[in-house]
Amino acid sequence: MQLFYQRFSVQEHLLFSLLGITSLVLIGNIIGQNIAENVINWSGIILCAFVMVLSFFMVSKYGIKGNHGKAWILFMLFSAYWFCAETVDVLYDLVLGMDSWEYADDFFYITGYQLFFASLIFYLKPFTKQISKKLVLVITIGSIFLLIPSLIMIIDSQSNISNQNMLVLFSYPILDSIILIPALIGIILFFKGGVNFMMSLLGLGIIAQVVGDNSILFLSLQNIYYPGHLVEVLFLWTYIMFAFGISNHIGLFRVDLTCSSCSVCGKTCSGHN
Repeated sequence: MQLFYQRFSVQEHLLFSLLGITSLVLIGNIIGQNIAENVINWSGIILCAFVMVLSFFMVSKYGIKGNHGKAWILFMLFSAYWFCAETVDVLYDLVLGMDSWEYADDFFYITGYQLFFASLIFYLKPFTKQISKKLVLVITIGSIFLLIPSLIMIIDSQSNISNQNMLVLFSYPILDSIILIPALIGIILFFKGGVNFMMSLLGLGIIAQVVGDNSILFLSLQNIYYPGHLVEVLFLWTYIMFAFGISNHIGLFRVDLTCSSCSVCGKTCSGHN
């Protein structure tokens, strides 16, 4: 197994996984909508469960002290909430054969967003000296700018949507725009050499999630979305990138296990709190 890891880089493993899950969903759509929906639902549960297990390992590694200890506790809770969200509809529809209670998965997803945002804040806290106010301002303005089209689409469709659905629809693009800020900051710090590869994958995973949310919003308002749509593969990409980021952080793909580089920033340093 180690020889297999050494033959391919983590980037190549990641590419194979993204292409593989995309092909699986595409084949499901070709066979039939029900098959595609089952492929996406079960893949989401399995991948999210894997992310949750990896995050539990990170909690056991860092404990509850320091910024990164708190960050991983929050990330573990986030993954647990999203695992519940992925599971609830499948449990009720396929196992129990009945409709789940309304907005149950939305509750878990929305709560998970907040936990993930807090996790990113704690993770980036030791790097505040590398994050300028100008950078935060530019990214915030850009995130708000991306939020506007989604809000306009929802407002334009107001006559056809109930107040409860409106509240849920507004929640996702707003939360996406908020969580996009630390995610983009993390990606920029990675390219500047400030944080490790894991942070870039977490950021890219969030970008995939944001694109997926907005794509489904657009398709739903145009009445052309259906469960199992190919665009939902973006959500599976999110879990895959999260899993690969944490796996690389743990050292699963590391050839030289004696490397003394810091697992947080990827350099030789005195550590982070």
